[in-house]
Amino acid sequence: MGNDSVSRRRRALLCASVALFAIPMPRLARAAGSQKASLLARRVERVPEDPADAAWGEADVLEVPLAPQAVVKPRAYEAGVKSLSVRALYSQERVALRIEWLDGARDAMAGQVEAFRDAVAVAFPAEPQAGGIPYFGMGEPERPVTIYQWKSDWQTGPVTDVDERYPDMAVDWYPLAGLEPGAIAEAADYGKQEGAKAFVTAWDAGSPLADPQVQAATPVEKLVARGFGSLTSVDRKQQDGAGKAVWKDGVWRAYISFPRVQEQFTFEQGMTVPVAFAAWDGAHRERGGEKGVSTWYFLSLERPVGTVAYAAPLAVAAGVVGLQAWGLRVLRRKARAAEPGS
Repeated sequence: MGNDSVSRRRRALLCASVALFAIPMPRLARAAGSQKASLLARRVERVPEDPADAAWGEADVLEVPLAPQAVVKPRAYEAGVKSLSVRALYSQERVALRIEWLDGARDAMAGQVEAFRDAVAVAFPAEPQAGGIPYFGMGEPERPVTIYQWKSDWQTGPVTDVDERYPDMAVDWYPLAGLEPGAIAEAADYGKQEGAKAFVTAWDAGSPLADPQVQAATPVEKLVARGFGSLTSVDRKQQDGAGKAVWKDGVWRAYISFPRVQEQFTFEQGMTVPVAFAAWDGAHRERGGEKGVSTWYFLSLERPVGTVAYAAPLAVAAGVVGLQAWGLRVLRRKARAAEPGS
């Protein structure tokens, strides 16, 4: 790619960034003046697997305002989710984020093709040390981003399907599902016989959005993006995200965790990595590019303070006290030696 085309692309990204935040600028300006831009992940023995775990109460908090994605189609001109509250913890193996936001309705699709899901996602550069931070809106061709997205319907999908939404529905027989006549088949039933997946066309074509085995394993999908329109799910064997969310009294509390060891880098202690967030409100019919997004923030893994670090100040203090005591004794001896008749 020539220098001119690179310059044009970067100017376009800059203009897109300005356009993205032009709509809610007064709110974002107020937030920028009062909010910090970094989040410190505290070390724990094991990251919590429940967003209500008491360990989250000791975690650092970052308030993240969201703006509607208005750069490319399909655009959003008002974000259903206005802001997120994010906490971070990490263990020897994983990094975990608890993300909290206001949402007046719990939307998990529940087997309805006309409904939309609630969802939340975190993104970070696929290779932060490669030089330069990618565009926060889905990355760039030379600077991809890794995304972990929690989906409300994936969390309930294995037990909530069309027959739960329409309990009075009836069927005659589903061929190759391995069920008796009159029994309603689930998508996973078609994975039991060779060739049966053809009845779930998207699953047979390799789409993770229709793969009940992926959805049963985790409600968090791992994806890679290299710019708008390039979002791609990683292979099933690389789906290493975990998560869970609880909706109560108009508030979603979700946790997303992922391995510290990624494909091209490792979240090391003391390391700082850019992170960005996005959220979808199903009640606002948000999906795909229609969402609320943030700019880059910064996640750092706290470097634990060892015994030496605690002992060193005490040793220094003890040394100073000892030195002062020795100095006083020397001065007293000199004073006595200077007295007449000594």
